Amino acid sequence: MKNKIRLSIQLSIVALILYAIIRPFFDSAFNPDFEAYCPLGGIASLMSKFNLGSSSCQMGEVQMMLGISLIVGAIIFGKLFCSYLCPIGTFTEWLGRIGDKFKIRFNIPEFLDRPLRLLKYVLLYYTIYATMTASELFCKEYDPYLASVTFFQNNDIVWYLSAISLAIVILGSLFTRMFWCKYLCPLGAIGNIFSNFIVVIIVAVVYFGANFFGANLGLEWLLGGVIGLAALSEIIFKKSFFFPLFKITRKDDKCPTCSKCDDECPHGIEVSKYDAVNHVDCMLCTDCVYACPVKQTLTVNKMPTKFGKYVAPIGTVVLVIAGLIASSFYEFTTLSERWGGFEKLDNVAVYHQEDLTSIKCFGSASSFKSQIANIKGIVGLDAYAASHSVDIYYNPKVISELEVKKSIFQPVKQRVRATEKIGLDSLSVAQIGIDNFFDRTDFNNLTYALRINDGVFGFETIFGEPVQTKIFYDEQKLNIDKIIELILAEEVELKMRDGSTMKQEIEFDVKEAGINLGKISMLDYEKGMFKEYDKKFNKYAAQNVDSLSVLIYPMKEAAVTTLYIKLSYLTSHLSNWKGIVRLSTLYDDGPKAHVYFKDTVTPLDTVKAALSSPKMRVHFKGGKIEYVENPFKSKPEGVIKKANELLN
Repeated sequence: MKNKIRLSIQLSIVALILYAIIRPFFDSAFNPDFEAYCPLGGIASLMSKFNLGSSSCQMGEVQMMLGISLIVGAIIFGKLFCSYLCPIGTFTEWLGRIGDKFKIRFNIPEFLDRPLRLLKYVLLYYTIYATMTASELFCKEYDPYLASVTFFQNNDIVWYLSAISLAIVILGSLFTRMFWCKYLCPLGAIGNIFSNFIVVIIVAVVYFGANFFGANLGLEWLLGGVIGLAALSEIIFKKSFFFPLFKITRKDDKCPTCSKCDDECPHGIEVSKYDAVNHVDCMLCTDCVYACPVKQTLTVNKMPTKFGKYVAPIGTVVLVIAGLIASSFYEFTTLSERWGGFEKLDNVAVYHQEDLTSIKCFGSASSFKSQIANIKGIVGLDAYAASHSVDIYYNPKVISELEVKKSIFQPVKQRVRATEKIGLDSLSVAQIGIDNFFDRTDFNNLTYALRINDGVFGFETIFGEPVQTKIFYDEQKLNIDKIIELILAEEVELKMRDGSTMKQEIEFDVKEAGINLGKISMLDYEKGMFKEYDKKFNKYAAQNVDSLSVLIYPMKEAAVTTLYIKLSYLTSHLSNWKGIVRLSTLYDDGPKAHVYFKDTVTPLDTVKAALSSPKMRVHFKGGKIEYVENPFKSKPEGVIKKANELLN
């Protein structure tokens, strides 16, 4: 390959991907984000933003700005992303050369080539439409790149769709020229659309004109119009009009008609037949320019060859850098909503809260919105996943800023370590005011900071400025000053699941001297720290309480913080038996489970067998079922009571 610059860029991209794949085998703390620079996800997320006001999970400013860079690049230069940066495109090219070497690659006949090109536009429309109407990236379900680099381990992948896509990429590349890129790639379709920008202009004029005269057409009409007209144009003409601004040009009077340019073209375009290459498949790779044996015959926009051959790589680098720089200066809202008569208010105040690390994507932002939407006086929310911050809009005549802060504060009771076998009848209690301490991540970091000393057992937070934190400890092992020293540490050491550790910076600030609140009995401490669980299922509300029995038995795992989330798994598992209708946990002389069941439908022995099963049959979103290890090892042996005795 004579085009060493393009090859170097392609190899660099492949090397970075391989590094991201290999590094976790040697560094367990490294968690590669293979979607960090995905322009297709960024474009789909932008459409979701325009349509719903919310962006897709894991798609932030970087992906969106790179998506915009791709579009601008396609208008100006053509499909530079496909030519220089796309790992699937690179893989497809390289596999194609293997197919050529073994003489197994063939050209698809014209009568099939044209209709097959429609497929990528159908896939593009469905991909964008599914994303813009739900803020969830549909492309991840079938993405051959994501499936291959994660070894099908990403939770968003639908394995059979991705397996089919990957098989098409591999087999299509071996047996025919650039099959995935020509016929199925939605990003290739986007490149073709904006390389033929006149199509977008025509549809946009009609769309906005119709809406100006009252048609009130949704974005799906603009999407469908652009994609439909672009597909029709490609199938009929297979060329672009007016755009892109830069094209491969040929001087006919100097051409030796050797066809080396035709042979070198990855897409098999007959470059030697064009004065200016406007074929829809051209991606300005300039391989043909490097292949031409006669100087100044092939170039870009008739400029001297020594300059023309550098236009595409320079354009690629500039566009990527521009996208990355733009993403650092502008932050899109992950979710932006108004309610409660916002538009009618004369005076709306805004409260800004940073360091909400729980705001990670559209899903978590929506959960946060649900938390505050019913609070009287709060009328809007802008959430920013990239900076983990929110702007809360409120009516100051109804609710104060302090009350807004209190409404989003979630008090927590957190165990630092177990109290079993410590031989203490009571614990000392200190109250300390802590700043920069607001969400779940902060609570977890404080847990790690306090865990360094084996005399600290737990803490409880109460809203205040600063946050008032009760810390439960053994005064024989440390005092309040030592506790404050632990809190003010600059970093903590996190233990990973595989046993390795990593450093995490913390920035807590103690605003008030600690207060000694005296002692608390161990029984009262355990009761206070216990987090109750209660879930009803299998049409519990329709049950006759008099017909229900309750199995009550000691479940020590119910007091283990890390196992609390697994109670939902146990609930899902128990729901497989129609007679079991409720699971709850309470603290009564120790943590106990209460299992409500109808013994005429599911006998007691069956209930006990379900609870003791080594594997739990758990139902997940989308109908997926998995068998998960059962961490609840306590024997379900206890007392049986009638439900009406407990509920009356």
